[in-house]
Amino acid sequence: MSTYVIGIDGGGSHTRVVVADDCGKLLSYVQKGGCNRYHDSHAEQHVLGGIAEALEQAGIRPEQVAAIQAGMAGLDRDEEFAWAKGVLAKTGITGRKSAVNDTFIAHTAAFNGEPGIVAIGGTGSLILARTELEAWIRNDQLGHYAPTAARFLSYDAVHSVLAGRYVQQDQPFIEQILAYWNVHSVQELTALGAAGFAENKQEMNRKFSQMGPLVTKAAIRQTPLAMRVCDSAADTAVVGILMLSGCFRSGQISYTLTGSCLTSPYMVAAVQKRLAKNNQTTGRTFQYITSDLPAVGGALLDAYHLAGIHVKEGTAILLQEQLKRYTT
Repeated sequence: MSTYVIGIDGGGSHTRVVVADDCGKLLSYVQKGGCNRYHDSHAEQHVLGGIAEALEQAGIRPEQVAAIQAGMAGLDRDEEFAWAKGVLAKTGITGRKSAVNDTFIAHTAAFNGEPGIVAIGGTGSLILARTELEAWIRNDQLGHYAPTAARFLSYDAVHSVLAGRYVQQDQPFIEQILAYWNVHSVQELTALGAAGFAENKQEMNRKFSQMGPLVTKAAIRQTPLAMRVCDSAADTAVVGILMLSGCFRSGQISYTLTGSCLTSPYMVAAVQKRLAKNNQTTGRTFQYITSDLPAVGGALLDAYHLAGIHVKEGTAILLQEQLKRYTT
């Protein structure tokens, strides 16, 4: 009987592939480039290469894999799931294969099947809830989008600079932005923008995404422009969380934040502060929890479930301890 499982956390920047046995022992960990095909033209190669390398490191064959759960950024429509299914079919794995939006494995990592809301703000942005009745609902189902992804923070900051919406206190931050884009003045940055910022849209999004930490770090330093950008983004995340909370019966909602932007200290504090203010108007309280298990660990837990392998008490903690070696 096959007793090995594979978990994949495929984001816009990185694809992490982990192989584990039925006792929760990690056999391999591989990291490749992003797997969102809209952001990376090599997405398929990253997924297939990561799986092949992880299997080789673990010393097992594809037919020994009981289940694989792939959380992949950018999976929303039928044609995207069909693409992911086609990619996994090329692996040679005969066990159960599943591909979901990466928000779902982040939810499993945080709540392990329990009700709660997870908001992602990293390379991508999405808010997902699982209710007490085991119903899944996303903020985009309500026509809502929270621009908390790194590139959107950067876009907002750069656009504000180009529009002249800044004060003297912002000058050191503006100098950082100019240095990042390798220009010497706002006028040069304007000219660069008029030329498209980069050779193509994928490259432009990548550049803006990589600039994200400049914005969140500047907000921590109390830079007015960066604070305004982050406060605006945090407020959109709060709106999404509040809307999804209306689908719960309980008056106490657990939520978590994940992704490089939303987990920055400034953004966490901004979201917590705004949700706390809504306690009286909504009649609900919001409990922020931190997830020590990375999303790829959530993918492994899902894979055990797919394979029908009983997850022993303490397995999540065991996975967490082993994954620390690769994520810290």
